[in-house]
Amino acid sequence: MQAKSLFKSVSVALATATLAVAAWASPVVYVETPTGTGDLPGTAETAAASIGELQIQGTFLDGNGGNPRNLVDLYGFSITNAGRYFFNTIGSEVADTRLFLFDSAGNGLVWNNDYTDPATSTLSALDSFLDVGSYFIGVSFGDMDPFDGATMSIFDTLGSGGGALSGSGALAGWTNFNPDLLFDRSSYVINAYIPTPSALALALAALGLMAGVSARRRAA
Repeated sequence: MQAKSLFKSVSVALATATLAVAAWASPVVYVETPTGTGDLPGTAETAAASIGELQIQGTFLDGNGGNPRNLVDLYGFSITNAGRYFFNTIGSEVADTRLFLFDSAGNGLVWNNDYTDPATSTLSALDSFLDVGSYFIGVSFGDMDPFDGATMSIFDTLGSGGGALSGSGALAGWTNFNPDLLFDRSSYVINAYIPTPSALALALAALGLMAGVSARRRAA
């Protein structure tokens, strides 16, 4: 199973409005149940048996409208066509998200905090080549960190994103590094899809434009 990330290239361009419009046609929508999905593989809701263009809609409030201490939700999904899949939280009411991708056993594949410079956006985007099989996608508010059965962090969440730490095991729980962080909105979306070739070309073009602007600013 492969999980290679393009954080410094396509994922940045993924955040642009151009890609967001071009990549979407008519996605299948999965709405979290009123009781709420869990945060571990054994309690996660299944969002899709076969992912194509999918949007997951959920909330960090529990079934009684309360505000739990650990703000993280996990969803299962399966794919029948191998390819490079893209995930983002663009369109969420929650202002600060993190995304985490795991394999069917709960082993970490890749994660992302902020899809661009933190001063620009605190929403998330990641991409990974996925073989046919089952996976889990997790979304959190704020500074959640997944750990394995030995309480070892699965990802280096002090950074902005990347692959799993060497030697880490399957997901066993979560730690909240900032439990006092407050928010006034609870709804989120997870967008998942394989972009069409034309959408991917637009993303790369947008990336080139962004890089050109950045270079001119440095030269000024």
